[in-house]
Amino acid sequence: MKLSAKTRYAARILLYLARYGIEKPVSSSMLATQTGISSQFIEQILRQLRLAGITGSIRGARGGHVLLRKPEELTFGCIVKLMEGGIELSGCLEKPGNCVRFDGCEVRRAWENLQATLDGVFESITLRDLMQDDRILSSSPPPGGSPN
Repeated sequence: MKLSAKTRYAARILLYLARYGIEKPVSSSMLATQTGISSQFIEQILRQLRLAGITGSIRGARGGHVLLRKPEELTFGCIVKLMEGGIELSGCLEKPGNCVRFDGCEVRRAWENLQATLDGVFESITLRDLMQDDRILSSSPPPGGSPN
């Protein structure tokens, strides 16, 4: 199991917007510079985030992208569900009817417990948590002193 680049990049973009894109819009070029993600890929990801009501965009010279949801409401589980459609450790959990051994499976309970633990961890980590964790992120402003 490995999360796609799209999911990892969405988390990176959202974290940046949580830090700098609530008060005023952040341009796509600033997002690209600060996150190291190509502008083209940023636009693909932001389109999906906009459709989900997580981000918004403002047109014009001082426009850009803003975070519409509170950082404490956005969990990694939410990001993974949106970008990946969720994560299933085993195919039998995703589509129980496809497994002929489902009812008598001796290890299914272990997969279910592991899945519940994984889901719980993803849901327990918010963007706000990362913003407040100095061990993960520095609290200094982006290079250039201005987020836009």
